[in-house]
Amino acid sequence: MKRVAIVITIIIILTIILIISLYLNRDLVEKKKEILEKAEIILKYEDREVILNKENIMLYDEEFEAVLDTSTSGPSNHTYKGIQLKDLLGNNNVNFQDKTIIIKGVDGFAVAYSSEEVLKDKNIYIAYMEDGKYLGSRESGGTGPYQSIIVSDTFSNRRCKWIIEIEVK
Repeated sequence: MKRVAIVITIIIILTIILIISLYLNRDLVEKKKEILEKAEIILKYEDREVILNKENIMLYDEEFEAVLDTSTSGPSNHTYKGIQLKDLLGNNNVNFQDKTIIIKGVDGFAVAYSSEEVLKDKNIYIAYMEDGKYLGSRESGGTGPYQSIIVSDTFSNRRCKWIIEIEVK
C-alpha cells in the first residue's frame, strides 16, 4: 500500500512538472511556429537578431545538384534551388571567419558547420525547392520551407530541415 502511494505521488509530481514546463515554453513554441509559417529565418550574430524573409533568401536563385540518401531510400540525385550559405551571410554583412555556424530546425535538431565548410564554393546551401517543387511545410510532410544541404555530404547526414534559425558563434 505504501509503494502504491509513493508511485502515485511521483506520477502526480511528474505531471505537475510537465504541465508547468509546457506552460512556460508555450510562447517559444508559438514564436517558432509563426516563424515557420511566415517562411522566415532568424539570423543571430554579434548580439544582433535579423529576420530574413523569402525575398532575402530567394534573391539569389541558384540551381544545384545533390544526393539525397535517407534511411528509407537509396541514394538519388536531385536538383535544388537555393542560396549558398556564405552568400546569405555575406549579403547580411556577417563576419563568419573562424566561427561556427549553427543551423536550427523547428523540431530542435541543429547542425554545426565550420567557417571553412561554409566558405568552400558551392558546398552548403539553404534550399527552398527540390526538383522544381517547393520543399513544403512540415504539416504537409515536406522538409521546408528551408533546408540546409551540404553538396559534398553523400549520405545526407548533416542536413537540417524546417530551418528557423542561423546562429554565428
